[in-house]
Amino acid sequence: MLYGTIKYNIKLMADRITLWRLFGMNTPILFALLALLCGGITAFFSKVVGANQGYSPSYMIVQATSFVLFAVVIHIVQKQPFELSGRLAGIGLVSGVFAGVATLASLIAFRLGGQGSIIFPIVSLGVIVSVALSFVIYREPVTSTKLVGIGFGVASIVFLSR
Repeated sequence: MLYGTIKYNIKLMADRITLWRLFGMNTPILFALLALLCGGITAFFSKVVGANQGYSPSYMIVQATSFVLFAVVIHIVQKQPFELSGRLAGIGLVSGVFAGVATLASLIAFRLGGQGSIIFPIVSLGVIVSVALSFVIYREPVTSTKLVGIGFGVASIVFLSR
């Protein structure tokens, strides 16, 4: 029953993406917008846990468990075996440690009474690290338009945190 429902929802999502393509929407941008929405909701739940004095490590275990289950369901629906090179598995482990530290730090900030209107913008400045690493490691072109866009993004985050 659950498997059928999940498979139906994935098919429905794929059909909607096909419709968006017909209207000229860029699929990577659509997925980025979906990630923005889901990431924002996930961050907000961190505020809920902190505001309710939840024990951060317990919350992280439950969150990680649902994340793993979601990935397993995707494997099952797509009928794909687990496959990942040793190098990428290592990157995944290191990334998991960084994600754990970031999550724990955010949860503690909220538990200590941090306001979402201040903490969220500060945490969002992490985009600077991601963009800089993309420029350096993948040698993505650094254009004046991208720099101005990043500057506006950082400025908006600074203004939002005041």
